[in-house]
Amino acid sequence: MKTAIGSLLVAAAGADVTLVTFDGGKGTTHRWQEKNDPVMGGKSTGTFTVSNNLGIFDGEVVDVPRLKAPGFIKSDTIDALTAPFSDISGCSAIDIEAKADAKYGGFRLTIGNAHAPGGKYFAYGYKAHFYPSVGQFGVTSIPLANFTDFWDDATGDPIKTCQDDKIYCPDANTLKNLKTMGLWAEGAAGKVHLEVKKISASGCKKQTGKLGLGAGRQCPPIPNHASECPLKVLDPEFEPVCVQRTELAELQRRRCMPGEKAPYYKDADGVFRCSCCGAPLFHPSTQFDQQPASSWPWPSFHSPPINGSDGLPSVCHRGEGYGIQERGAVTDLGLGATGEVGCAGCGAHLGDYFDSDDTGHDHYCIDGVCLIGPGQKDGTVCQPTQPGDVVV
Repeated sequence: MKTAIGSLLVAAAGADVTLVTFDGGKGTTHRWQEKNDPVMGGKSTGTFTVSNNLGIFDGEVVDVPRLKAPGFIKSDTIDALTAPFSDISGCSAIDIEAKADAKYGGFRLTIGNAHAPGGKYFAYGYKAHFYPSVGQFGVTSIPLANFTDFWDDATGDPIKTCQDDKIYCPDANTLKNLKTMGLWAEGAAGKVHLEVKKISASGCKKQTGKLGLGAGRQCPPIPNHASECPLKVLDPEFEPVCVQRTELAELQRRRCMPGEKAPYYKDADGVFRCSCCGAPLFHPSTQFDQQPASSWPWPSFHSPPINGSDGLPSVCHRGEGYGIQERGAVTDLGLGATGEVGCAGCGAHLGDYFDSDDTGHDHYCIDGVCLIGPGQKDGTVCQPTQPGDVVV
């Protein structure tokens, strides 16, 4: 079940971006610190613990005696320097997979630490209400347009919203790295018990490469022998497939696909690199399955490849059949050109780019033996994750 807050639910245009889990996952597990209301003798109390892969937010919000109004409890991530959040610049909402044990009207989520011009003294970060499922886990979607950094630090309610003025919407720096996130129970008296399974960004636009980018530059020639590669690669399939091209494709065993379907890796695990020189080529989030596992043994990627330090793609498009007869330096045809593709750094063959109904649209079909897998060492290649041959 998925519910939307304050607007129609926005369907994701690309893969969701996982921001928070409580399962020890690299890049999504954060340290949290609970804080009780300190203002004017506030009596609200709470705890935040992790158990069974859940973040558990417990406590009670009561009136501040001197204010005769409800206080707050909250828990924030406190590891901005060691555990940065993923970039959600292309996303439209934040989803919270959670359940509460009873209805409570004071749940809020904050992201970042921005302070609105003329904002309240204690009001830092962009804040929005959310209403979790009760009694069973569900996903509540909060549009990013519901967040504002101009909110009342006494009640948590918005003073001016993102819809009132875009100056109060989450800014580009915050979306690039949230830095911190906070769960609040605020402005409504009552007992609180919230179990959180995951927090993600959704409605994320697919990041595509600019068509033609790289066109006109010189692509380096394909090496003649594996010994010309900066890295020493021992896999026997590497030289005939990625360098000499005497074998047009590797043996049909699934490489760098440790599982039954994509995604096989997280971006936090590292990137796919060139076996010959180690240049970064593709982020794991661009990997997909062109066909089911039973009939497709090669790693497949969508655009864009990673750009090099020159701002141009790390992959050269050299046209149909390159490396079999023509092996010298050639002019890059640019992103979107079908045919052979190779490493823009060292010239090693990588695979082919397809864009048709039959072979798949925006489809880099790459030989796994020409890749170093995410987190793997120099000199290694993607190892087969399925023994024997796959019939295609």
